[in-house]
Amino acid sequence: MSPLLTRFAATLLCGVAALHAEEAAPAKPDAAVASTVPPYELKNRSKFSADGENPRAPFWPIGWVKRKSGGVAQTAAVPEVARVKLDEKSFKVTSILIGTGTTPSLAVINGRAYSEGEFLRMPKGTTVPPVRIRVQRINDGTVILQNADQILVASITRPELSNKKAEELVIDPDR
Repeated sequence: MSPLLTRFAATLLCGVAALHAEEAAPAKPDAAVASTVPPYELKNRSKFSADGENPRAPFWPIGWVKRKSGGVAQTAAVPEVARVKLDEKSFKVTSILIGTGTTPSLAVINGRAYSEGEFLRMPKGTTVPPVRIRVQRINDGTVILQNADQILVASITRPELSNKKAEELVIDPDR
């Protein structure tokens, strides 16, 4: 038998023996009655009063008010923001790492690494309305960027693989 099981069995037997010893001992009737606890008396009873013009339900968080039924919900007037045109030349994608399984895909854009769903860090004060450009998707060779309702596909740029240099390597100067 394992030591843990042996220890458990010994503890159980000691507890049963103590229980049987208490049942066998005669009870003292006067000592039990003398040590009774007085009943609990409530001193301050809580109450809820629905005062004011907009009463709220007692279980709602403070500040919540029930909307009137049948009314039209008013939305705050959203000021029209100046639209910013995204340009592919503004984003330099230098490398892409395609993730598999639990590892996320990464792309280096303007010298910083981003994964899908992250927002690009933009220089402060460059545009009047702050631009929030999100990396929507990272594909093989392209990155899809999104700003509000605009979508831009930025391709990877590798200057060392430009067409001019590739043609120069193919042409043999000795001929």
